[in-house]
Amino acid sequence: SSSKKDIKIVGITGTNGKSSTAYYLHQLLSLKDSNSTLLTNMKEVLNFKNTEKTPLTTPDNFLLHFLLKKSIGLKRKYFIMEVSSHGIDQGRINGLDFAGKSFTNFSLDHLDYHKTLKNYRKTKKSFFLKSDKNNVVSIDDELGKEIALENKSALTTSVKKNKADLFLENDLIKTPWKDLTNHLPFKSKFMISNFLCALGLYGKIFNEIDFEAEMLKSLKNLPGRLQKISLFQDKICYVDYAHTPEALKSVLDYLRSSYKGKIITLFGCGGERDSSKRGDMGKIAQEKSDFQIITNDNPRNEDPKKIVTQIVKDMHLKNFDIIFDRKEAISEGLKKLKKLEQESVLLIAGKGHENFQILKGKEIEFNDLTILNELKDVI
Repeated sequence: SSSKKDIKIVGITGTNGKSSTAYYLHQLLSLKDSNSTLLTNMKEVLNFKNTEKTPLTTPDNFLLHFLLKKSIGLKRKYFIMEVSSHGIDQGRINGLDFAGKSFTNFSLDHLDYHKTLKNYRKTKKSFFLKSDKNNVVSIDDELGKEIALENKSALTTSVKKNKADLFLENDLIKTPWKDLTNHLPFKSKFMISNFLCALGLYGKIFNEIDFEAEMLKSLKNLPGRLQKISLFQDKICYVDYAHTPEALKSVLDYLRSSYKGKIITLFGCGGERDSSKRGDMGKIAQEKSDFQIITNDNPRNEDPKKIVTQIVKDMHLKNFDIIFDRKEAISEGLKKLKKLEQESVLLIAGKGHENFQILKGKEIEFNDLTILNELKDVI
């Protein structure tokens, strides 16, 4: 219908980084006051202007069209949404015309749903099959490279040393439109990678980058994404949403390059979800940090002991604790951190902003940050 022409839909897909990329783009568009709607399933983001709550990463077709109509009625010009592999597979985005699409990255996840890596890859790739004009693709993994090869007009981004259209060089963010001094308030490669995707979409949409680099200082991260809390004399805790091997590795590499002390990683793996990644998570935590505390994530209806057994199966050093109760685990992590040298870090990974824990099918109120703030002064 003609009304749908009045709004440009931007879709962002990838294993990790969809929400961050969408949130950065929404903020960049707000610099131009371009009136965009951001779909989000994080209630902490809803206080940012022009956001719409959705129960799933990609809502069903019916709700999507309802929200689109609502946005058009509110005279919004852009509609930013995350496109999950489930959403593509189940046809939730059928019939939508995207003015811009981005691919953030690809790694092991959701095999509980897609069964094979090949299916999962094929699903992600299918989002880019048509000759779209505004594709922005991170080429820092194999699937991204493949997509970029098949979509000649795609704009590429990289934070590794790949030859790309958007990349970092010393303190510059290089783009086809103009170079920006890197005033980003965050330093993690993972976040910068997501930001480059958002910046590429902005450039593609307007065919220019028309804001000053200084504006980047005001960019905010999502809650629970490398959220930093300073504790006992020069010791730090981070709460982060990393729940895939790739994301965990990326956060730990960042922490290792930023701090001189020891690193404690506290994490678990969700139940009734892809179990093939559990051993990898354990191995990465052990390789990249000095001590590990393995605890419950959201076990759902799966036996927590079974989950933990799969996590630790390739963890050969005995430098880890298993503490099923997540609050107790956080308390233990803080006690350990207190004894370590300065510039040591406790990473609490896997749940980030989530306000609940799912145990035996019941949702219990639980937030890593809240627990941390309760405990940090009594330890």
